[in-house]
Amino acid sequence: MALDNLSFQVNQGETVGVIGPNGAGKTTLFDLITGFQRPTSGVVLFDGREITGQSPDQIVQKGMNRTFQIVRPFKDLTVLENVLVGLILGKGKLTRKRGREELKSQAMELLQLVGLTRAPLSLSRNLSHGELKKLELARALSTYPDVLLADEVFSGLSAQETQELSDALVRVKANRNLTLLMVEHKVSKVVQLANRMLVLDHGKLLSQGTPQEILSDQKVLEAYLGRG
Repeated sequence: MALDNLSFQVNQGETVGVIGPNGAGKTTLFDLITGFQRPTSGVVLFDGREITGQSPDQIVQKGMNRTFQIVRPFKDLTVLENVLVGLILGKGKLTRKRGREELKSQAMELLQLVGLTRAPLSLSRNLSHGELKKLELARALSTYPDVLLADEVFSGLSAQETQELSDALVRVKANRNLTLLMVEHKVSKVVQLANRMLVLDHGKLLSQGTPQEILSDQKVLEAYLGRG
């Protein structure tokens, strides 16, 4: 059983971090919320309405999007074109009525927001890992979500790249009034960014509270480090 009787809510405007040992069910949780898997029981509610089992594109249209731990851009499209796809197909589909130059301007604003303006006309296949993570964030934001689920956005990044992406998330929150749910192994970054944290262990909700409460919770320490 990947997730076992797990229940929680995220309030509008919050940043909530989800942590837990490997195999705790964190990415499965994101897959269930965003329609990539269907739960065998239980419901997913978004803004008071049930979205259980709806397809990912339907959920995006309602105002929720996600990033992926393994980044897979359209490799043969430019950085700018990757963001344009989201602008045209996501919640911001009304932008289809706007001109090409206005769409490009919007895409550039998103790239600037995440700190990726170096080479918008370069093919995405030529980006570094850190740049791909920034592009992944810009693509998710291009659908104008109200809620963003960020799956290990800091994985594989250097200390400098981690700080740059962390700064980008802070800018995004301030710019968009975004509700952010983030799965992350770099607990120090979650502590910096999150208002509240959830801890999963073997598919169950082990603990929840402020970062300070979580870091002093003996059950959490034992889940990560064992007893003794």
